[in-house]
This record gives sequence, C-alpha cells and structure tokens, in this order.
Amino acid sequence: MNEMSPTPVAVNGRAYPLPRVPAVVICLDGCEPAYLSEAEGAGLMPNLARIRREGTERLAHSVIPSFTNPNNLSIATGRPPAVHGICGNYLYDPETGEEVMMNDVRFLRAPTIFAAFHDAGHKVAVVTAKDK
Repeated sequence: MNEMSPTPVAVNGRAYPLPRVPAVVICLDGCEPAYLSEAEGAGLMPNLARIRREGTERLAHSVIPSFTNPNNLSIATGRPPAVHGICGNYLYDPETGEEVMMNDVRFLRAPTIFAAFHDAGHKVAVVTAKDK
C-alpha cells in the first residue's frame, strides 16, 4: 500500500480532495425522497433521519439511460455512461442469444473513484445489497 498523500486524488479527468473526516456514502437507488421524509416522520427510520440531519445530503440527478447500473457506475467513476461504458443493466450477446448483466468489470471503460483512492493509499470499502 502506498503512503497516504494529502494531495487530491485524480481520476477520469477530475481531482477529488481528501475528506477532512472519514466519509460514508449511502446510495438509495430509485428512491423518491418523499418516501424517506414520510418514513422518518412516522419514526420508522431514526438512524437514517439522524444521518440526514447531522451529515450532508445530496439529491442526485439520473443519467440517461436511467437504469441502476449506468447510474451506479456514474457515481463510482464520476463520469457519464458514454465514458464509463455501462449503458444499461443488460446487453444482448449475439453469439449466445442471451441477455448478459452489465455488472462485470470487463464492460467498464473507466477506473472508479474508489480504486483511485485505494491506489493512493487510502482505506476504501464498498458494500452492496444486490448483484447490480
């Protein structure tokens, strides 16, 4: 592992400054913000309510096409589908006649921000709840 550098981490033509404190990013894919507000108001999500209240919250706009995989990889790379190469959830493989889920690294044409931070010597963890 490399020594930690206080300089920003550059990846895909952008420089990302180091967070002053450890950062946690939670992505709620396809979630209408009103659902969260209603659930919090009913007392159903006290921990998420505290995180939203005490942390930083951002509403992201969808990339086109607005599928899970292109959006997740746009978050992970900081670039649009035309750059990172994930243009949908599935692609048609004419050789096999089957749909193939686009969640394999062989389809990715740009490095992730996570990998760039790791390569710069920083600790990175990614947790997902499903295959996509």
